[in-house]
Formats: sequence, C-alpha cells, structure tokens
Amino acid sequence: MFERILLPLDGSDIAETALPYGQELAAKLGSELVLYHVHTQEHRHQEHMHRVYLDSVAEGARDKIGKNGAKVTTMVEAGEVSDNICNFVGKNGVDLIVMTAVSASGLNVGKTLGSVTDQVCRTVPVPVMLIRPANVQQTAKKGQLFRRMLISLDGSELSLLALPVGQELAARLKLSTTLFQMATMVRLYDDGLVSGGFVDYAKFNEEEKARVSAEMKNLENGLKQKGLDVTSVVVTGFDAAYEIIEMCKQTGADLAVMSTHGRTGLGRWVFGNVAEKVLRHGETPLLLVHAGAR
Repeated sequence: MFERILLPLDGSDIAETALPYGQELAAKLGSELVLYHVHTQEHRHQEHMHRVYLDSVAEGARDKIGKNGAKVTTMVEAGEVSDNICNFVGKNGVDLIVMTAVSASGLNVGKTLGSVTDQVCRTVPVPVMLIRPANVQQTAKKGQLFRRMLISLDGSELSLLALPVGQELAARLKLSTTLFQMATMVRLYDDGLVSGGFVDYAKFNEEEKARVSAEMKNLENGLKQKGLDVTSVVVTGFDAAYEIIEMCKQTGADLAVMSTHGRTGLGRWVFGNVAEKVLRHGETPLLLVHAGAR
C-alpha cells in the first residue's frame, strides 16, 4: 500500500518540516521516498540549482533512512505546484503524499486551505499526510515519531475508508491505536410550540451512545483478531472536531487518521467541516484519506 511516498519541497524550512516524517515512514515501510520540487517556467535557467538542493537533501535522507530496502529519489519539474503534484501522482504510482499544511509564505493553516493543500487533497486519489510547522518540535523530542494513532470515524460508510489505511499503518509500524467516534447528542430547544407527550432526551442520548459503542466494539474486536493493539472510545458531544482534538491529546496520539468525506459532506471545503477544523485547530499530524483513495 505504501511502496512510493511523495514529499514535495519548495526549498523552505517550513516545507522541510515534513522530512523527518517521510524518512521514518520510508525506513519502516521499506518505501521509495520521492523528493519533489516544482519551479516556475521563469526559473528554468536555475533548474541546476534546484537539482543541487534536492540532491543535498536526498543525501541527508539516505543517511537517516539507512539500509532498510528503502530508497530516496528526486524529481525537479517546471510548472504550477498543485497541478504538477497531482499529475505526478497519477502518472507515477504514488501511494502516499507527506507535505506541510502551509506554504513557504508562512501563512497560517486556515488561510492556505484554498491553495496547494486544498487542491492536492481535493484532486489526488491517495492519502495525504499533513504536517504543521509546529510539529517540528516533536521531531526534536522523540526518537520515534509514530507510536500512537487515532482513527476517527463517524458511523458512515465513507468514514470507514480511513480504516484500511490506518490498519495497514498500525500493523506495519506497530502502533497503539485508538478507534474514536462521537455519538451526537440531541439538544432540546423549547420554543413553546411543542405540546403533548414528553421525550426523554437523556435516555435517547444514552441509547445512541450504547449503539455506537457496540458498533465500535465490533470493529475493535475485528482488529484485535488481526493482532493489532487497539482500543475503541466513544464520547457524546455536539462538536466532533473539538472531541477529536481533545481525544488526540488524551491518548497522546502522534497521528490522526480520518476520511475527507463524512456525514458533513464536502461543502465549500474539500476537507468537510470537521476535518478542516481538526486541521486548523489541532496539534497532531493529520492523515486524510480521500474517497477515491486506492
């Protein structure tokens, strides 16, 4: 599933924040790590310098990865960044993209969702792992970047697309995994127009949590039978993004995995309302699995 990993670089320290993550994945999965740089047509005369830069980064990556069957290759192309990345993925059998969630301009995550990150996640049919510049602090503190993973589900068939990807990573990286889902609570609004019978919303919410917990327990047991270290957690709440972010903190997750499609739908953002909030406000690297991911 992860034979070739694409890691786009633009020559900035921000983009290189993703390097330790790509290197660790390539080393442990035995993947080919492709370091990829796109320059504009106007900079064609400087292409040699771009290649020198990538070759230097690749040499350092090879030293980090070691001899685990993994290899590091480079590619420099001219064009438009997001279009080139998407075309490269389609033509070269890329299985995973690891990239920063912001551009070299240093704009915050929320302001860049409509640019390269959004275009790539909306277009490519492969999982995309998004790293925040703040995550670089983790690389300095941890000898191992990936230890605990949280897979977020919402009960829909589309959200389950994240499960095979998370399962593969859990098995091959030997990750402690938490399956998480928020059981949506029903909030009663009394506008004075309701008459007649009484509805016990507390009981309704308890029954909904019990139903979701049973579904998650079945998923947990299925993964345990495959030898994975996994637990399931269900909470009740109103804001799924907030609950996901909090659960990442509580479990010490190093990676959150979720589908880009869920009950909220795509809406204006490719990420959907929940995933966009998790990316904007969360602190954990986020792996987005598109509905078309193979």
